[in-house]
Amino acid sequence: MSEQATVRLVYASRATFEPQKNANGIEPNVARILMQSRRNNARDRIGGVLHFGDGYFFQCLEGERGLVNKVYQRIGEDPRHEDVRLLQMEQVDERKFLDWSMKYVAIESQVQRLLDQYGLSAFRPYEFNKQMIHGLLQACVAAEDPSRAEIPDSPVANRPRQSGGGFFRRLLGRG
Repeated sequence: MSEQATVRLVYASRATFEPQKNANGIEPNVARILMQSRRNNARDRIGGVLHFGDGYFFQCLEGERGLVNKVYQRIGEDPRHEDVRLLQMEQVDERKFLDWSMKYVAIESQVQRLLDQYGLSAFRPYEFNKQMIHGLLQACVAAEDPSRAEIPDSPVANRPRQSGGGFFRRLLGRG
């Protein structure tokens, strides 16, 4: 698989912080992660979705393999995450989250239906098999993002990748 192949990476991790409810329903640490992810992912043309529930992160990242791997490595080094586990990684022809640099979903009722369907009493993504991962991703595609008004996001499709050059290099057409 080449570094430029488009991949979908799904991982889960446990939060190292004690979750708090905010007035808008988004945990404050998760809101900060979303802001940072949206900024960095838009730059790197990475899309995806994040769900946070019962102290666990479930996240899907889509984009160029090399760039997605770098993001996953950063997540593994992020002190807000522990026990980061790769659940699935596959090369894909079509992305599910082209309209989102990082979509956030708080789909408690849909997640609960999925858990009930598989006989699970709590959101424990480490126990998910391939069918459950697929089911949760499908629910995420259809779900609304309650954070979009408060933490702006933008599509990653057709966005040119920015070079590492500085402002003046870009201004002079050299970066």
